[in-house]
Amino acid sequence: MVNVHLQARVPDGVDAVAAFALIAPEIFADADTVDRLGAFPADAIASLAAAGLLTRPLPRAHGGEALAVAAEATEAADCLGALLTAIGAASLTVGRLFEGHCNAILLVDRYGGPMATLAAEASAGRISGVWNAERGAGLQARRCSDGWRLTGRKVHCSGAGSIRRPLVTAQTPDDGPLMCLVDMASAGIAVDLSVWQAAGMRGTATGTVDFDDVFVAADAVIGGPGDYYRAPLFAGGAWRVLAVQLGGLRQILALHAAQLTRSGRGADAVSRHRFSAAAGAFESARLLVAEAGRRATDATAPPDAIVAYVDLARGTFETLALLGVDAARRNAGLAAFLGPDPLDRCCRDLETYLRQPMLDASRDNAAAYLLARGGAFQP
Repeated sequence: MVNVHLQARVPDGVDAVAAFALIAPEIFADADTVDRLGAFPADAIASLAAAGLLTRPLPRAHGGEALAVAAEATEAADCLGALLTAIGAASLTVGRLFEGHCNAILLVDRYGGPMATLAAEASAGRISGVWNAERGAGLQARRCSDGWRLTGRKVHCSGAGSIRRPLVTAQTPDDGPLMCLVDMASAGIAVDLSVWQAAGMRGTATGTVDFDDVFVAADAVIGGPGDYYRAPLFAGGAWRVLAVQLGGLRQILALHAAQLTRSGRGADAVSRHRFSAAAGAFESARLLVAEAGRRATDATAPPDAIVAYVDLARGTFETLALLGVDAARRNAGLAAFLGPDPLDRCCRDLETYLRQPMLDASRDNAAAYLLARGGAFQP
């Protein structure tokens, strides 16, 4: 049930970032409970819905503000990036889920598919997401007379058991992965959340989903086989993940500063030196993510240049973020490892979220691109 009383707290005409600011404190406070229970942040998602933030990413023709769709244009990237960072600062768990929601909308808009279904879900207060990870044979799709049949397993599915209409990728026999919106109420779907025993990001309700001969109608398919991995949208879209993670790093820096002030350690030169390094790392990360968003949404840029820059940003951001986490932990001491101090949760969440797939391969791709072109990106 959506917290409808929040509607009155978000006046008409308020932009997305300002609308989120009205509910950010309660989402930050709720994040500790979500972490402790390892529960899906249902109240936070309801608050996003009541503030109109689940529908704003939709195309205008479907009642939205094209927040995710227009983010393919550079002039709109700053708005979406700022929103993702604000949500990430309040809760990396909620930020991770919201970014997946935006990604699903963007993919359906780009490649064609049942946008009306996603619009109906968002209007009903339900978030979507993208499930792509798998092990072994993964999820297989075979064509049938009136659609497709899915058999196999997906792993690391964020929001499993709570998201009703995820965008799921499945391997076809010959043509690459197929994207489809699956109705999780379908017979033959089993969700296992017991495997998610992570140190951080506990509330993402990440699980394994088994599909046993699940039918997907032709009108629930997005684009064609192979579209999911097309450059630059797939690899270049990682800038949105960085924008969420930047919010987590910003929150850690703020908690770090508050702890030094509260404890009196801010008078110590060694502590100030560590804090200065952390502040510099955040500022470098902020500028890097902004530039990655600008380049990733530049319609005139070559796809390989977009992918290489975002790949470089991914690897560099990890280094900067871990520096910020380490400085905060060292300055706070044991308090940074003990709950219910939010610094402990925020550090655990960011460290876990940073474990994105193929990070070393991204670094390697960026290096190969630069070495072939003299070693530096053009401004």
